[in-house]
Amino acid sequence: MRLFIALMLDGDAADELAALRDSLHDRSSSGSFVPRENLHITLEFLGECTAAERRKAEEAMDSIVFRPFRITMDKLGFFSRPDGNTWWAGAEESAPLMNLSRDLRRELSARGFRLEKRRFRPHATLGRRVVTDAAAGSIRPVCASAEAISLMLSERGERGMVYTVLHERRAGE
Repeated sequence: MRLFIALMLDGDAADELAALRDSLHDRSSSGSFVPRENLHITLEFLGECTAAERRKAEEAMDSIVFRPFRITMDKLGFFSRPDGNTWWAGAEESAPLMNLSRDLRRELSARGFRLEKRRFRPHATLGRRVVTDAAAGSIRPVCASAEAISLMLSERGERGMVYTVLHERRAGE
């Protein structure tokens, strides 16, 4: 099973990002755009995991203590790709968000997960393989509440990727 750990975005933030995604779509000649219900900030991508690894990921999540905090996304940017860029809304690297990422990495590593070495750049992906005349830059801030982290199952469905929450760790528990 293909797993990742994410901050899912609440209704208002998801609505605002969906509107931003739609604006990007309207300025694009091609691309695959993320459905509203799939908008999230990935904290850690785990990849293909066994049932035992799933349990270890849940243990790692449950060992983390964090308080609810706000996330502000105020940048529109992209990762360059040869077949079209991956566009995203970038989040401020606030202390609570960066500490949560660091603590999660530490707990996953302690349980044997081999994690990507690249620096955590918090963002919500809006579209992949996008060819557009849109420009990267500042956007009107989109604010979200971070009250839980979720272990997500990623499966390919008839209409694209389907994400299912397998486990949740609420802030303050």
